[in-house]
Amino acid sequence: MNKPKRPILAVVSAEANSIEQRQILMGIIEQAKSEGYDTAVISNVFNPNVVDRSLFCENGIYELLLSDDISAIIIIAESFVNETLRNRIAGYLMRKKVPTLIIGSTTKEFALPWIRDINTSDENDIEEITDHLIDEHGFTRIDLLTGHEQLIVSEKRINGYKRSLEKHGIPVNEAGIHYGDFWMTSGKALAERYISGELPLPQAVVCANDYMAYGMLDAFARSPISVPDDLSIMGYEYIDRRILYHPLLSTYKRNRVELGKAGVRILHAKLQTGADIDFAPPRGELISGDSCPCGKVGTQFYDELDSLKSKRDYEFWNLFTPLDQNLTKSQNLDEFMKTLGSFHWLLRNVHNIFFCLGTSWYDQSAPMSDVVTCRSIVPWETGETFELNKYEFGKLFALHAEPAAYYFDPLFFGDKFFGYTVLRYDEPDTYDDIFRNWIKSVSNGLEFLRMKNDIRYLSKCQNLSDQRDTLTGMYNARGMEMSYRAAVLHGGREMYMIALRICLFDGDSPDISSDKRIAAVIDAAKAISRFCGNHDISGRINENTFLCLVQSNADAELLADCLSSILLQHKKYMSCYGTDSFVCTAEKCSDIPYQELLANCSARLDQLTAEAAERRLTSHYRELSELRSYVYSEPNKTFDTNALHSRISGSTGYFRSVYKQCFTTSFHKDCIAARMAKAKYLLATSTLSVMEISERCGYLDSKYFLRQFSASAGMTPIQYRSLIKG
Repeated sequence: MNKPKRPILAVVSAEANSIEQRQILMGIIEQAKSEGYDTAVISNVFNPNVVDRSLFCENGIYELLLSDDISAIIIIAESFVNETLRNRIAGYLMRKKVPTLIIGSTTKEFALPWIRDINTSDENDIEEITDHLIDEHGFTRIDLLTGHEQLIVSEKRINGYKRSLEKHGIPVNEAGIHYGDFWMTSGKALAERYISGELPLPQAVVCANDYMAYGMLDAFARSPISVPDDLSIMGYEYIDRRILYHPLLSTYKRNRVELGKAGVRILHAKLQTGADIDFAPPRGELISGDSCPCGKVGTQFYDELDSLKSKRDYEFWNLFTPLDQNLTKSQNLDEFMKTLGSFHWLLRNVHNIFFCLGTSWYDQSAPMSDVVTCRSIVPWETGETFELNKYEFGKLFALHAEPAAYYFDPLFFGDKFFGYTVLRYDEPDTYDDIFRNWIKSVSNGLEFLRMKNDIRYLSKCQNLSDQRDTLTGMYNARGMEMSYRAAVLHGGREMYMIALRICLFDGDSPDISSDKRIAAVIDAAKAISRFCGNHDISGRINENTFLCLVQSNADAELLADCLSSILLQHKKYMSCYGTDSFVCTAEKCSDIPYQELLANCSARLDQLTAEAAERRLTSHYRELSELRSYVYSEPNKTFDTNALHSRISGSTGYFRSVYKQCFTTSFHKDCIAARMAKAKYLLATSTLSVMEISERCGYLDSKYFLRQFSASAGMTPIQYRSLIKG
């Protein structure tokens, strides 16, 4: 794998559009750019709290953590609310073991010995909030609403509260410490206890997060108790929702931006020198509002209003633009991408949008492939497609001269993972929760397009990929030509083009249904794939022609014969079309231009097709062709003379004469050829021993099999396997 142009810092998050994570990411991205790093943010979109099968598929995005392009990792651990997902990501981390850092509260799943964690100080922050209420407003009766009992973070916030009281000489009233659930319900429940008189009303309540503070504000808004005249309320964490509540909440903003910057500095030092540098929790800031006597600060309030207005504008545009309708009208992937490109402005601040789809994204039963086809959809880029291994995203980043932030988000529907989008940002202020609406529309649109072009029910498929054949998932004509141009010889072996033409006389078989034809073509494609394996290149360049580009020490004739032998064993194709329905040829590439080489192969296929058509004019051809198909489908049974003679009418001499006219070889030699074809298939596609192959081909005497194979192929079975698999 080639080394990326710049080091890559991966940030692992869940639902990265949330305000808390966006603040951390702004710091990470700004510092990473200054150090010359690209940032790859890997995140799901929905992050369900339960294992919802219809949503959990999106977590396939985290497999990208296995990329060798990644130099270091930051985990925003507290964003992962699902234990199953935390365990899954921990498994990836144990396989990676690059410098890794956790920002924020960690969990037991990520407590690995080489992983360091940093955070702001809950104790210091809560102490500063309590100090403010005492020093600025003179309050001495202050209650605390913290989170779940026995959670470490809940206890830390209690400790900060107690520290402030103790240093001011104020006795700690344990009855004034209340446990909640970090959600609005517990804030509302505590407020109702004050309103009912069950609890004495303090001068102020410090809430250990904003959500619980909002619950209290909602409850007091409909009660005789006035905030802040009768009671002041302070929040914590600043989640940017203050505009929605009355009065405007006074809260405390953790310095997540500086926390993100510190994380990058720590990892940069680790990569450069191997040393662990010191870390001091950054101090946050008070955000004044109307829920304490301070009152709001104009500049801060108006910045929040501007942000809210911008968000409302984008929400309106996403809701009322015809993106969804236009996507459902798309007939193929090109139209789909052009439509998306025309609505790129729905995503705020984005500088480029790449779509990376698995090569068989449209096949409901196919797993996500390691190869993805990518293209930019923004109108200022060319829109040319290119293929990548999904783990080699450094190649994508290298397209740009300067470091940037790239957000990887899943494209999926139900339990089908299509691929992912990559959003490039040149500035630290990146995507927000508006993105969720956009990507949901895109995923729904892709599923609608896939259903419209379901290859299992259509005999003519729409072009879902400009480099892939939609019926087989192989390269199409354009993809094969591009692959040929990019092919590089390795190890001094020759490259060959093997061409296979199938379904030669399809018009003579009107009784074959469309479903059977499709199944036969797919079966032929499987034969091609078995011949090529994982290293060679294959494609379907038109309705009935396949190409292979193979690097081999074997010669052209041997390669064409091997592919033919493999296809002869694929029963779905053979039962539909028979042994006389295909022709195969091979040519040495020798730096010949693609179109010239293809023309040579096509001319040879035309010649072989003409010869096959002429043989079909021979008397009794159809009956003998059925017999020949039987011989090749059951080569073992050709040893049973009585079984064969029962299928032959007329004298033996006449049969032999007509058979040789039809197939240019004697019946006896063709029976041997059928056994040898099966032997070649097993040698090329299995690891069976020669003795096992001999038995499967019907030979009780393996030495006799060796002599017969050597006479037929001109080499021993071991030599044949070495040439084909070498």
